[in-house]
Amino acid sequence: MKFNPKAPEAIEVDFERKIQVANPDAKIYTLEEEASKVAGGLQPMPLTLRANVGDCVKINLKNKMKASRASFSAISLAFNPKDSLGANVGNNPGDQTIAPGESRTYTYYADPFIGEITSLVWDWGNVMMNPRNGLFGAVVIGPRGSQYRDPKTGADISLKNSWTADVIIDRTIQGNERRANYRDVALYFQDEDNIIGTSFMPYVQNVAGLTGINYRSEPYKYREETGCSLGKMFQPCVADKPEDPVTPLIEAHAGDPVRIHVLGANNEQNQMFSVEKHEWPIEPYMRGADQISVVEFSGSEVIDAFISSAGGPYRLPGDYVYSNQRLPYSQSGQWGYLRVLPTGDQRVMPLSGAVPGVKKTEAEPPATATVMPVSSAGR
Repeated sequence: MKFNPKAPEAIEVDFERKIQVANPDAKIYTLEEEASKVAGGLQPMPLTLRANVGDCVKINLKNKMKASRASFSAISLAFNPKDSLGANVGNNPGDQTIAPGESRTYTYYADPFIGEITSLVWDWGNVMMNPRNGLFGAVVIGPRGSQYRDPKTGADISLKNSWTADVIIDRTIQGNERRANYRDVALYFQDEDNIIGTSFMPYVQNVAGLTGINYRSEPYKYREETGCSLGKMFQPCVADKPEDPVTPLIEAHAGDPVRIHVLGANNEQNQMFSVEKHEWPIEPYMRGADQISVVEFSGSEVIDAFISSAGGPYRLPGDYVYSNQRLPYSQSGQWGYLRVLPTGDQRVMPLSGAVPGVKKTEAEPPATATVMPVSSAGR
């Protein structure tokens, strides 16, 4: 899997160390309905499933890798550890991982006591290598009764895989009366350099190894080679043919609430997330909470940045940089755009006025997703 289709697969940075812009051993979770597209060359995003507070979620996992065991572990949700932990621990009976060709169902509950939460998903079939190679994802739990919409087409993606969604709140439900619809995105950061920032000599100043956001990367050194000077690193390198970075593009109308789930998907070191000219409360639902503009996160940690107004307090349209605020990591490619569009811009649908579809009165069975870990190298 290439993290940037136009960049070289490796870029030397210092002392013969290299940034890896491609992963020949890549492995991913994908929905069964998407497997053929990924096999045909579609650049995937990490698996991002959404459910609501109070939902029961069943995951039917099929292992289509050739040589590695696999599992599905959504550790932040409620589950029975004897059958849905996804890892073999202590005296729990049986093997919770599956061999190639096998399948297994894992059951999770979005407990109202836990509330709205984002659970990182990891594989424990080979926890030392598979998450490093991309076998991670998330289950995002939203407000009770919400519907999830494609921001561009308006299609219902409530049971789909999408790193970005519009969350349409059901305000007829008690507790939701004053809540607003919002944009919802998931950013997965990964890195593996264990030397940068340590007392190793000679002292290195650049990150090496595999780094990226959502299986994508936009390294400074690659952009320098295409004509970007350091002073214009975040602008199009070719003025008459502007191109966006390959990293995820977050789009919202000016003034839209935006919730960014920042996931330490597989990390060797702690990192710092920031969005240029934007702040968010350190506790999203605590009145009077301190506002912050940068937050530290570690490997396997999930942080929510709930921005109340895209474009800041003055709702100013424009492109804003989100990034890893540890400079060597943003230089290695961990940065992208929050694109704030003027109100009414048709590149994304408006949040105002949208309401969930009509609900059925009869009870519905638990949502079930069929998920498969697959390997681009057939490993």
